[in-house]
Amino acid sequence: MQLDEVLKRNQEFVRGRAARPLPPVEAIPLAVVACYDPRLDALIWKSLGLSPGEAFLFRTAGAFVQSEGTVAKSLGLAVFLFGVRDIVVIGHSSCRMAAFDTASFIDAFRKRGVAREAFGTEDLRTWAGAIPDPRRGVMLSVANIQAAQFLPKDLSVAGLVLDDSTGAFEVVVKPGETPEAEPGAVVAAPAPTPLLSSVPTPGSGATGPGTFRLARDPLHDAVRTFVDTIQGSERWRGEIRNLKQELAAQKDPMVKLDLLEKFARRAGVQSTEAREAFARVKREASSAGRLRDPQELFRLFHELTGGS
Repeated sequence: MQLDEVLKRNQEFVRGRAARPLPPVEAIPLAVVACYDPRLDALIWKSLGLSPGEAFLFRTAGAFVQSEGTVAKSLGLAVFLFGVRDIVVIGHSSCRMAAFDTASFIDAFRKRGVAREAFGTEDLRTWAGAIPDPRRGVMLSVANIQAAQFLPKDLSVAGLVLDDSTGAFEVVVKPGETPEAEPGAVVAAPAPTPLLSSVPTPGSGATGPGTFRLARDPLHDAVRTFVDTIQGSERWRGEIRNLKQELAAQKDPMVKLDLLEKFARRAGVQSTEAREAFARVKREASSAGRLRDPQELFRLFHELTGGS
């Protein structure tokens, strides 16, 4: 919709409408964080049994909240200026951010004349705040809210997933709970750092709310970026299946590494993004000393290409 059409509709709205000042500011005890998917606009309020204006409603891609991001800061303002005491994070079952397709995203922004460099050097899934799945996305958001240094620890923070076909809620995190790290979260180097790990926040003590923060393994992110750039093509999905069969049949890790590199070179001929992504994989693996024993690299490749 173009601006001229917006202004036309606005003129129709105000024609004959008496001025109605907003009511005085009152305390609003509840804040809701939900996905920005416009299909949810009416469903969110109805599923909560509320009317617009009875709670703060923050909308963000995937209902994802970063502990130092703008949504967390807005929650802080709502807490201290409007008396918010309860926060509910709501993911939803068919969230597109859980199926974030890096290759399609790259194609879309390049067609609009935007270079990859405009997004910085970080992994595009990280830049976008793409969630692993709705349940884990909610857990990560709740953990990040609890970790925000400027939010009081007496806040009640809960996490739900909305079945967007039935309107029913699944409770993922109850008020007062701290999301648990995934199994195997505390591991010794050089194993990969999990997405959610129990790391004490400075000054907060060893455990409890506020002690979880996001930690990412650079090699995991690099392999994921490489896989995402090639999985958008049916041809390369078939080649991936063939490569995985060859890797499974080969015992010598150096021969397996050579097979992977040859595959990456073939993909790089067709895609500059794939070539750059695999170069990053090699840099991260080399800096972590994992090219001498590349089993972790093969494990990540197998896992991020579907594990089959």
